[in-house]
Amino acid sequence: MPTLSLDQINLLSESDFQAHFAGVLEHSPQYAAQVARGRPYPGAEALAAAFARAARGGTPDEQRALIRAHPDLAGKAARAGDLTRESAHEQASAGLDRLSDAEYAEFHALNAAYHEKFGLPYVVCVREHDKASIFEQARRRLTHTSEQEVEAALHEIDRIARLRVLDLIQQPPALSPTPEFPMVKVRLGDNNYGKADVRLFKVFRDQPRHDIKDVQVRVAMQGDFEAAHVSGDNTDLVATDTVRNTIYALARDGMTGSVEAFGKHLIRHFVERGPRVTHARATFVEHTWDRMCSGGEAHDHAFVRQMPKHTATVSGDGHTFTVESGIDELYILKTTRSGWAGFHRDQFTTLPDTTDRVLATTVTARWTYRTEEPDTDEPDYDDVWTRVYQTLLDVFPDHYSHSMQQTLYRLGEAVLTRCDEIDRIHFSFPNRHHILYPLDRFGMDNPGVIFHADAEPYGVIEGWVERA
Repeated sequence: MPTLSLDQINLLSESDFQAHFAGVLEHSPQYAAQVARGRPYPGAEALAAAFARAARGGTPDEQRALIRAHPDLAGKAARAGDLTRESAHEQASAGLDRLSDAEYAEFHALNAAYHEKFGLPYVVCVREHDKASIFEQARRRLTHTSEQEVEAALHEIDRIARLRVLDLIQQPPALSPTPEFPMVKVRLGDNNYGKADVRLFKVFRDQPRHDIKDVQVRVAMQGDFEAAHVSGDNTDLVATDTVRNTIYALARDGMTGSVEAFGKHLIRHFVERGPRVTHARATFVEHTWDRMCSGGEAHDHAFVRQMPKHTATVSGDGHTFTVESGIDELYILKTTRSGWAGFHRDQFTTLPDTTDRVLATTVTARWTYRTEEPDTDEPDYDDVWTRVYQTLLDVFPDHYSHSMQQTLYRLGEAVLTRCDEIDRIHFSFPNRHHILYPLDRFGMDNPGVIFHADAEPYGVIEGWVERA
């Protein structure tokens, strides 16, 4: 069928319009006559939408008749060559004209299941699918009610009609850049791609006492991706869907200890297997869990989630790696032995000195490791994390804090003293202000017992503590 421009289509007689678009809705040319009366149409998509409205505008019996007008996929009509030109082309696009006898039998069983349950053929826009996805959608839709399946079939008919309409309309030439806005010369800068927020949960069942890992994973790959950006050439690119599947698959046998060690395992895989990948980065947020106590004893397979998170970022080229570990969302507080006094004052200062206050913060810490020699074992990352965490709990309450800055330095000093593997550590301490609430307006005193926990705005104290 020759294509026509939209201007030509809007000027066709109703009979010529009906003849041109007779095959848009299968064996139902009457809908084309209905759509013809809605002209002029401003664009191809508007014309396609008019066919969708016409198909859905019929009575329930008319809608079912339209669905029944569609042939079974790879059915008797296809084998006998009795399909419409449009249906034959579409089924061929999904390879349904080149099936083995076993595949024909599989489609026959599918069609029979649909006719038995719904009294309708299985209708799907095959140009948007392959054989595998056709069967996957069929299995899902066989769980529908009759009403749900009619709606699903009409949706697919909308998709079929849209593509058939676009096939019959000449597309206008692409617009070139106007002289007023010439394309500037650019180059591709640093770039990466991958998969984020992969929720990975692993149960270790090799002993009667189970262990678990609960991790959010993000992988970003770098490499020679310029062709994909500049010319749309995806040759040798790893799909982000593959990245997700790989994380789960490698975790089965490859995640046996720390997330840092697993990060190295992931990076080696993507650099070795990704034809264009030269470098990768794996980022982890691990939720920490502790065992529930039952009958006074730690339970073998029941857990309760704890507050702090174990964070980690591993990057490398598959041979050398940079590892950074951390703690996040550790909310700590002490009700006394803290103050803030002797600070600079000017005309905008309203805060009074205090030598006794509630000191609270949500700790975010991250640390880097001393350079690992090629012939030495890697650190026990989980053990280091546990020691850092315990150091924070030990040292935060053990001194009078003249400022959060002083406490930051003292904590960093203690971590580097106790953890020889760490080269330096960074802390971010947002002040979680607890403000004494004024009960005097109610004729009551407040001897430091009732506070308003103020969320915003808050001070932030940050810094690195490094080995001298």
